[in-house]
Amino acid sequence: ESVDILDRLGVPAFKVPSGEVVNLPLLQHIARKGKPILLSTGMSYLGEVETAIRAIHETGNDQCVVLHCTSNYPAAPRDVNLRAMKTMAQAFGVPVGYSDHTMGIDVPLAAVALGACVIEKHFTLDRTMSGPDHRASLELEELSALNRGIRTVEQSLGNGVKQPAESE
Repeated sequence: ESVDILDRLGVPAFKVPSGEVVNLPLLQHIARKGKPILLSTGMSYLGEVETAIRAIHETGNDQCVVLHCTSNYPAAPRDVNLRAMKTMAQAFGVPVGYSDHTMGIDVPLAAVALGACVIEKHFTLDRTMSGPDHRASLELEELSALNRGIRTVEQSLGNGVKQPAESE
């Protein structure tokens, strides 16, 4: 019912939380709307992600970005395993992004450097508010810094050809 309401409201895409990766009927219902899907994969094994992607693709919808995620609030950097993004990209041939619950902006910047095409980061007006998400969320100035940092990382990636830079 919520999917249908959101679709009628004209959302341009659907973000599926990690807890729904194994809810294949829901994934297929969303996929049949024909809109892009951001599929978060916290708490998931590779095989579960594969099954979810297959269920989405079986509907004819190939607009799926898989978001690597560690479902802790906040997540410790040592638990993040950003290299899993590369594993999923190679295994499934889909775009991969990162849903971040760490403190600060360092880890999502590293995710961009490793190829994340989407970054999801929670935003709050006040980190001291009650609730599970606020501690790992960014406040306005930090969100601006993350955006600037992502653009800097993207510029610094270059084209991969080893040759002298024009400025050299």
